[in-house]
Amino acid sequence: MTIEMRYLLATTVLTALIRVPWMVNKVTVRGLKNVVGYPSESEPLAGWARRLWYAHQDALDNLVIFAPLIVLVYLADASSRLTEIAAGIYFWSRTIHAVVYALAWPWIKTAAYLAGFAAQLLLAWELIV
Repeated sequence: MTIEMRYLLATTVLTALIRVPWMVNKVTVRGLKNVVGYPSESEPLAGWARRLWYAHQDALDNLVIFAPLIVLVYLADASSRLTEIAAGIYFWSRTIHAVVYALAWPWIKTAAYLAGFAAQLLLAWELIV
């Protein structure tokens, strides 16, 4: 398995795991009975949990772009040191993004997002050229 594919696997697992603390907070705040049912009124989640939900949604939105790029790099046999670095930057930027989003650190969140976006552009560039 290439380094890029390993980062794709790690990013996919990370995206799945981002939901776990949010779900735990949801059950803790609302109770299991309300979580599995369809209550008309729901207690609000903790601020960090709500933000983590948004981070998860953002991670999903970006995984839809990152995953095909990595698969295309693999299929085109276009792996290079730059694609390896870009995949690593993407994974770590998404990790930082989720953590600082939950902690409500806006400037770092935005910087992490932009680093991930730049990594996607690097992967696309390597495929185009």
